[in-house]
Amino acid sequence: MQQNFTRFAAVCCILSVITTLGIHVYFPDPPADFEKRVLLFRDSTYLLNRWWVIVHCLLVVVSMWGFALTEMKRSPGFAGIGFLFFCVFAFAEITRQMFVLFYINDLREQYVTTLDPAVKETLKQLLTYAGLLTAPLFGVFILSFGLGNLCYGIALTNEKGFGKVLSVLLLMWGAGALIAFGNSFWKQSAIDSFVEKYNFTYQPLMRILIAWWLWKRAGEIQPSPARP
Repeated sequence: MQQNFTRFAAVCCILSVITTLGIHVYFPDPPADFEKRVLLFRDSTYLLNRWWVIVHCLLVVVSMWGFALTEMKRSPGFAGIGFLFFCVFAFAEITRQMFVLFYINDLREQYVTTLDPAVKETLKQLLTYAGLLTAPLFGVFILSFGLGNLCYGIALTNEKGFGKVLSVLLLMWGAGALIAFGNSFWKQSAIDSFVEKYNFTYQPLMRILIAWWLWKRAGEIQPSPARP
């Protein structure tokens, strides 16, 4: 069973390459103009993007659980806490997307349909500052993602061959995520530019390498003997 699940985790990891590229390359950024943003609740591409991110998080959780299972005997501490960080990452980001789908979009619809100027102004104020409520969740999302990769990188430090290479690459991935988190406070445009390129190059590459590593590990797992 573990062999089959590890292969399933590898497939989920490959699918997360597609969702990663979709998030960072395919879907456009929301408009800056308030009156255009307020109509996003009717925009099918925007709504698909929200659900796309949710599916991406679920794919990451499954693939990272497959990773944790393969390393649980060798490094139970770092593998276990690494997966915990990935669960926090997914919970934070899925909650953030649900906040948009079920709260902000509802406010947008009310703003468009209401005829009362006073109510409209109140809704405009709520919408203007609603994004600030999700900022802490975004911080948790980035921080926990970086820590999860660092833990998985440490879990592989005793590996040889490709596992050792993957360990170094995971540590670099974690460091990159923590730099992105730090830039929420530093606000350096050069780092923003680096993170933008990193998101649609290094991240997909890492997911491909992890998927290949998981598939390879699945082949090393001895199938459980059939019960009589």
